[in-house]
Amino acid sequence: MKPSIQIVLPAMLAVLVTIAQSSPGVAAADEATKAPRGIHVQSPKLDPALVRKTQEETDKVIRRGAALWKDRQLGTNGQNCNMCHPSGAATHPETFPKFKQQFGRVVTVQEFINWCIVAAMRGDSQEIGSEDLTALEAYQAYESRGQIMEIGVPGP
Repeated sequence: MKPSIQIVLPAMLAVLVTIAQSSPGVAAADEATKAPRGIHVQSPKLDPALVRKTQEETDKVIRRGAALWKDRQLGTNGQNCNMCHPSGAATHPETFPKFKQQFGRVVTVQEFINWCIVAAMRGDSQEIGSEDLTALEAYQAYESRGQIMEIGVPGP
């Protein structure tokens, strides 16, 4: 007599779940889901001076990015980032890296900001990792804080 699907399927599912739960990646993912959302947990062992310095330097870069976002000198046609993306809106840095048809490949947020500077604002290409692109990326990410990371989601 052959066992019925009602008996075999639950047994197979139980075996697969047991195997998956014993995998280190699944255990780590399970632990990550228990972490509080919207709160960045720093190690209590970090030197408070380092934490303060990190916050100060990051704030400076974000403020520089905010200024650059509205700077019409990034390009040659009088436009700035804020004209199309007020306060960093509709830029979706939480979805990068992702495929962009303008490149025909997956790109980083800095590559796409640079594309906008060159193509839309007719400005000079910036070096990836430059202070300006890092500041623009920091501002854009700051304005999008709280968004769920969804790498690769299509969109603007």
